[in-house]
Amino acid sequence: MSTADGGARAGVTARLGALTTALLVLGVGLVLGGLVLPSGTDDSGPSYADLGPADPVRLQVRSLRIDAPVVPIAVTTDRVLDPPTDVLDVGWWDASAQPGAESGQTVIAGHTVHTGGGSLDRLGDVRRGAAVDVTTPRGRMRYEVTRVVVYDKDQLAANAQQVFGQDRRDGRLVLISCTDWDGAAYESNVVVFGRALGEPV
Repeated sequence: MSTADGGARAGVTARLGALTTALLVLGVGLVLGGLVLPSGTDDSGPSYADLGPADPVRLQVRSLRIDAPVVPIAVTTDRVLDPPTDVLDVGWWDASAQPGAESGQTVIAGHTVHTGGGSLDRLGDVRRGAAVDVTTPRGRMRYEVTRVVVYDKDQLAANAQQVFGQDRRDGRLVLISCTDWDGAAYESNVVVFGRALGEPV
């Protein structure tokens, strides 16, 4: 082999070595880039964890700017579920399921005041898919609004089992307030149903 052939071969070898090194650096950069830089797409959605049952202490519907303390209320001897005395509070029916329970449904009622200032004045404006948070001493239970209906007094009585019944197996949330002010009294009730998602992670 001539000196010229040896020099040419050495030059080719050197160029191949440089090219291999460049590809290796580029490959490492791509791998590191893939590890360091996220793709920006996450199809997993929000994560939720189980939350142990406990009495509710606060209700929040951020889309409506509702943020109210929760106090326990009971059915009276004449089978009426009255909201709390303070119009700024909402009342959890203490015979209904606690937030975080796997069965029954959590029933919370609050005031609408026709002149404004009631805890649930805007409840009828809530949209399907809106988040509702109920805080307990164990954490924050989130629900997603699935249905909003307005019942007059007769319709509410006819649907009492659906609204107040505790035989469900999904721990649903039910929010209730008044609507349809006629100048002297409220003629109907707005009822919001929400499915339990769990504690936001």
